[in-house]
Amino acid sequence: MPAMDYDRVAHLYDAYVQTEFDIPFFLREAQKARGPVLELTAGTGRVSIPLLRAGIDLTCVDSSADMLDVLRGKLRTEELTAEVVCADVCHLSLDKHFALICIPFHSFAELTDLDQQRRALQVIRTHLAPQGRFICTLHNPSVRLKCVTGQRRKLGDFPLPDGNMLALSSVENYDAISGCVSGTQFYEVRNCDGMVLANMAVDLHFRLPFHHEFQSLADAAGFVPVHLYGDYSYAPFDPEKSPVMIWVLGETRTEMA
Repeated sequence: MPAMDYDRVAHLYDAYVQTEFDIPFFLREAQKARGPVLELTAGTGRVSIPLLRAGIDLTCVDSSADMLDVLRGKLRTEELTAEVVCADVCHLSLDKHFALICIPFHSFAELTDLDQQRRALQVIRTHLAPQGRFICTLHNPSVRLKCVTGQRRKLGDFPLPDGNMLALSSVENYDAISGCVSGTQFYEVRNCDGMVLANMAVDLHFRLPFHHEFQSLADAAGFVPVHLYGDYSYAPFDPEKSPVMIWVLGETRTEMA
């Protein structure tokens, strides 16, 4: 089953995804890397633009051409420069190595097939410079699954640039055998009088690997853990309470801290 079709929602994405709490983390890590950075699943540039404003040498990759069109428009507006590549991470081949590779916003979870995940990790490792780091952010299933109820859940109302409003909701169901969450995200655009102007339903599909599962995948791909954080303030990971798993992986065994 495919993950979300981001081409369908690219024109709405920035209205409802305005998260900034992880930006300082990625900015610090990119500056520490002291070399070129590869951002996978860059989308419309939520993370990319702040990194580029800070002078990071950044390559942006995403499989959605429409999301990248939005990013390119932002680059032109702000007169910023980045290499932008439309490609599937599982088949990526760039003639370059990177001091830091990152996948923000839990996007690795959208590779729902284990073979895809293994292939992606192998590809990432081949693009990592010696002593480089790979940061992979994931939901903590113990916490994220509390929101997966099988019931329709309102995610919010969001103003659009044209003065209309976007109402967003979703239904999610969990299959414990596959470890996958499947469902539907509902988009409804209304005018100031509440009249519905447009609506669409978009499939959701993502996998929630637990801590031990992802560590096994990373080990098999030749990565070793450097750090494992439970939030973007560098708190240690708590399997029961942490909202996220932030894996910092390298190729040289280093004691976790």
